[in-house]
Amino acid sequence: MTEPILSMSNSRVKELVKLRESSKQRKERQHFVVEGFSDIKTIFDSGRKLEELYFCRELTQKAGLEKEFGIFEKLDFDLIELGKAPFLKASYRRNADGFLAKVNSWELSMEDIKTSKPQTCIVLDEVEKPGNLGAIVRTAEAFGINTLMLADSSVDYFNPNVVRSSRGLMGRINVALGTKNEISSFLKENKFSIIGASGSARNSYWDFEHKSRTAFLFGSEKDGLGSYWLNRVDDLIAIPMKGDADSLNLHVSVGCILAEYNRKETLERL
Repeated sequence: MTEPILSMSNSRVKELVKLRESSKQRKERQHFVVEGFSDIKTIFDSGRKLEELYFCRELTQKAGLEKEFGIFEKLDFDLIELGKAPFLKASYRRNADGFLAKVNSWELSMEDIKTSKPQTCIVLDEVEKPGNLGAIVRTAEAFGINTLMLADSSVDYFNPNVVRSSRGLMGRINVALGTKNEISSFLKENKFSIIGASGSARNSYWDFEHKSRTAFLFGSEKDGLGSYWLNRVDDLIAIPMKGDADSLNLHVSVGCILAEYNRKETLERL
């Protein structure tokens, strides 16, 4: 390790800020920022490549993480100490624990999905909110779904809010970007049953019968499923609600349907 970086105008600190703030910079440099010891370790354990690891000794001591250096010290990336002021400049967390990493981004390719040959997947159409996407990634991983396809997405998958909401689990599932046509063609060619979630559906998700290859399809936060997908789904299911709300948050909807899917799949194995 070299001497601590104390200057707020240091080039490394400036780069971290740019990577945090700019999708363009993340794409051009093919790096993104992960903050927090637990999230960094999860990303690393997922096989993703850390380029540089930054730490602030004062903050790591305050968080009781002094002993965690042993996990990283012998690994093949730069370990760089920052003073408290430059670290907080680069940080995007309110209660920083003193760890921050620059990580190599990776391709989000439909080819990788084809190679992995998933049996169950989630399709999100025109997802707009990074926090929602990150939370869905975390929920999908929790329920054992390892494939997610983003149709005409406007969200940068390496946005800090995706990273933070996923708790670093974004590196553990296969994610692909594609157009509606690309994803629809893949699902049809591979004989997936496309099950769309819609508040106007007549069938409850309680009555849904699981098939060997299923794609759970969810529309945008704002508009739900549009005519493109409504003309291509094999079935529509709704989440029964007793209150006055006419819809659920996208992440909550995904969680409800995956929990029920997980329950039925477990019963089928008994």
